[in-house]
Amino acid sequence: MTAFPLACNAIEPNSTRVFEMDSAPERTNGFAMAVIVEGGLAFAAVLLAWLFSVPLRDQFAPLGKPLAVAVGRGIAATLPMLLVFWLLVNSRRPMLRQLRDQVDWLIREMFPSASLPQFAMVATLAGVGEELLFRGALQTKLGDWSTPVIGLAITSLLFGLAHALSKLYFAFAVVVGAFLGWLVYRYHDLVAPMVAHGLYDFLALAYLSRSKPYPATNLSASTHDDSTDR
Repeated sequence: MTAFPLACNAIEPNSTRVFEMDSAPERTNGFAMAVIVEGGLAFAAVLLAWLFSVPLRDQFAPLGKPLAVAVGRGIAATLPMLLVFWLLVNSRRPMLRQLRDQVDWLIREMFPSASLPQFAMVATLAGVGEELLFRGALQTKLGDWSTPVIGLAITSLLFGLAHALSKLYFAFAVVVGAFLGWLVYRYHDLVAPMVAHGLYDFLALAYLSRSKPYPATNLSASTHDDSTDR
């Protein structure tokens, strides 16, 4: 998840520079790369759970009414995340506008012609893979080694580091990670955070990919202005 899609974390941390993607083949491989990376996180989560005897299966709501309630809880949990997303992408603060420009550029470079079904696949894999790894395996095991609250806190920091596109992005990802971790801590269920994470990523990706085009001069101009001010 963050102020922007949690599935996007290819911008160099704590920098205004974005990784260059010069050739057409690299641009068209963004979707495949995202699928491989996010799917790989699910595999890593299962492997870690097996190595450290973490019962992932027990962290899912059973079929029937409990599952329906968990899905509804996840949808409801998406609402505050989307509210913060809307406030941040419409902010006039230079730091937030620059971050928005960076993420716009990244999405258009990685997914120049991605369809909504493709975004849905990436978001679903991100929701499942990242929640299995961070909340399912890591938070559970770290909580066993210490306390549930300490496990939640450490996992939230690790989640922020995994999305550290900038200091702001890191801070927001930590907060979102803590929120998703609290859902697991409170309800002992991975379904709600998976739904919230995946739905948020999908809506954020769909919105940003169809918003106004990335202004190519923003990054260089903002960097020049910063150096001039200093």
